[in-house]
Amino acid sequence: MADIFETTLRDGTVFKGRKWLCDGAVANLVFITGMDEHALRYKGFAGVLNVNKINLYVLDQLGQGLNAPSVEDLQKWPKDAFALTLEAIETTRNEVAKNGLPTVVGGHSMGSFMIQGYLETYPRVNQKAIIMGSNGGQKTLMGIAYKLACMIVNKKNWDKPNPTMQNLGLGAYAKSIKNRKTDLDWLSYNEENVKVYAADPYCGAMNTGGFWHEFLKGMKEIWKGKNLKKIHTTSRILIVSGEDDPVGQCGKGIRWLDKTYRVDMGISDVKTIIYPHMRHEILNEDNHEEVTDDIIEFILEK
Repeated sequence: MADIFETTLRDGTVFKGRKWLCDGAVANLVFITGMDEHALRYKGFAGVLNVNKINLYVLDQLGQGLNAPSVEDLQKWPKDAFALTLEAIETTRNEVAKNGLPTVVGGHSMGSFMIQGYLETYPRVNQKAIIMGSNGGQKTLMGIAYKLACMIVNKKNWDKPNPTMQNLGLGAYAKSIKNRKTDLDWLSYNEENVKVYAADPYCGAMNTGGFWHEFLKGMKEIWKGKNLKKIHTTSRILIVSGEDDPVGQCGKGIRWLDKTYRVDMGISDVKTIIYPHMRHEILNEDNHEEVTDDIIEFILEK
């Protein structure tokens, strides 16, 4: 059973999440969720990690899961939410690491972009990080999208769902799947997983204007050369993605990220795995055991 934990930031902002702890643990994983989901979706993942003596702490994003008082509050973000989330990852990581165990950070989808930003903002010697369901190399596009958000979003519509930005941000993912049964098929080949996601009131909410404004403000920074150079070259990075994941441009963005880290930034310990016949949610695909095994190996390797 998951317990709830809280992380309080310097300005008083509180992030909540779920933790699954085990007896005799040998490592910790601090993980941050993706967009439009919540920490409880990682219960199965947690069970396998615990069997392998790894504690799992999953932070909910602001406006999601435990950080949304009700479904009406889903996807509402305050100013500087991206930076606050990076601070939440760092604060949680430091608190968790007090148990003296090796502590790895990771994130899925939107959370993976925040892990990219985290490595730049809080560089650390030999920091292990897992980047799952991610992308790279779209600096110009993110800059244009942010300028559009600045034009569209204002104080009056900040907390209101924004279908224009939603369609521009996510619409192409649905359209990328030929002969799709639902607009959520891009998440997974596993139809049961798609059905469960669609039926969950805390998944799939339309993002607010304020969310898009702040998310894109953070995204336009993470692939700038001056920020990429801040990542400590001793970082140990595992990048995992589905071969058919439209978020990662079906591998194109993942290969860009791998090359940028290894060749351009000189980070020698980068391992990239692209799994065949998997879409975005690789932890929920039929062959997810392969992904979990690779993650466990990465966490436990000396």
